[in-house]
Amino acid sequence: MDGSVSVIFDMDGVLVDNFAWHLLAWETFCKRHKKHISADEFRNQVFGGNNPDHLKYIFGSDISKQLIEEYSLEKESIYRELYAGNVIAVKGLAPFLQELRENRIPIAIATSAERTNVDFILEAIGCVGTFDQIVDSSMIREGKPQPEVFLKAASLLQSKPEECVIFEDSLKGIEAGLRAQMKVVGVATTHYYAELTEAHKVITDFTDISLKDLRLLVKNPS
Repeated sequence: MDGSVSVIFDMDGVLVDNFAWHLLAWETFCKRHKKHISADEFRNQVFGGNNPDHLKYIFGSDISKQLIEEYSLEKESIYRELYAGNVIAVKGLAPFLQELRENRIPIAIATSAERTNVDFILEAIGCVGTFDQIVDSSMIREGKPQPEVFLKAASLLQSKPEECVIFEDSLKGIEAGLRAQMKVVGVATTHYYAELTEAHKVITDFTDISLKDLRLLVKNPS
């Protein structure tokens, strides 16, 4: 196994461009509970975190743990029902993953999503069994922008942070990757290309990147 680089993928907005579907699910959920959140507010203040963070933002920090669990299940059920049959991998993902697998590059998913959603997405895009490790929301205590999810993935891959390249679409995720002392590639799905300037490199989709690019990123000390 080539230990010079390991690759960690966020899921939502990276493997699939699903911001609009999550937004629609949150809008549907909020309407049921007589709450409101705008698309810009969701994109800039909420997206990229975990459901407890989202629900505390919408309902207030004093929301009970029991309600957080119930509302999380409800919202994700709405999301999967809406998104089923519409899931498409980000352009170039399949050949890029194939290149990494052929070169025996360790790969992981590190996501704030529940495992049910991870399984739902991986099955829909034909990637069940593709990743060496998967870190989901049940395995971490602190959501992004804290770096815990990425450090956990690196540990499971038995990789050092400085060997890791992260693919992220959210501002919170990019901040988390930088805090983890890893190289970060921004994927311009949820945010515009120009908004991802904190990342070491920004791509529109996976046709813009290769294993050679990742190795150069890891070698570059800046």
